[in-house]
Amino acid sequence: MARIIALQPCRHSVGCSHLIANLAVILMHHGYRVGLLDTDQKAGGIRTLFGLDATAKGDATAYWWLSPHTQTTKLLRADLRRYSAAYNRDSAGIYISSLGCHFAHHSDQLQALQQHYGQAKPFEVLQQLSQDLALDLLLIDNQPEMSDDNLTGLSFADISLLLLQLDTYDLQRAAVLLEVIEQLAITKTWLVPTLVLPTIETNVVRHMLENTYQYPVAGILYHSEEMIGLASRGIFCLHHPNHVLTQTMIAIAQQLEQACQALSSPSTP
Repeated sequence: MARIIALQPCRHSVGCSHLIANLAVILMHHGYRVGLLDTDQKAGGIRTLFGLDATAKGDATAYWWLSPHTQTTKLLRADLRRYSAAYNRDSAGIYISSLGCHFAHHSDQLQALQQHYGQAKPFEVLQQLSQDLALDLLLIDNQPEMSDDNLTGLSFADISLLLLQLDTYDLQRAAVLLEVIEQLAITKTWLVPTLVLPTIETNVVRHMLENTYQYPVAGILYHSEEMIGLASRGIFCLHHPNHVLTQTMIAIAQQLEQACQALSSPSTP
């Protein structure tokens, strides 16, 4: 079974979709087969970042398999496929559904997978999907609302990243979400402050958050004019591989790798 990592934002528009898309690409380049699950009912944000059209939007059995482009490092190759056992289980890549929300009770995506695998429970469906596609990791782009659908995705997670801004609303919201995460007994959780002003020192941010919540900070995502300038027309780490923001996301991906490896290692007596 693939290790499941949930990205949980405190509010909309904090860059959760950007982070999860970049992490998926970074982990793919590290040799992993990554499932990327979008819980947004509108279901357009992640597809837009990867430059995928909506031609298969009505086909609940179709998905995109993304892999490194042989001609340019700034683009990915996108193959449209349908659910079946992976024909090349050793090559790294990214799975993205042609539809949006995976966990809504009446979503076409979930119903199609339930019928395909003969399973009723979403977690069992994900187990079958990850086995068929030989996925190593499943990244869930969760939504801030504490609805049943969002809690379903979060409850599957082995690891979670909590995204927050440094303002009163998010600081209060983070405390509530961390209580939920503790109740769900998620093995490992990090904090990821986003859209942080460049004038605020890293040590100040890290010290304040870690002392307040007693959770580690995986990385600090500073406000970036280059990210704004890209305007969702691609994956930031491919366009700006040497940018400090990319280096921060690489460091976050490495921590996720290490945590997943630790979970997979036999426990010592």
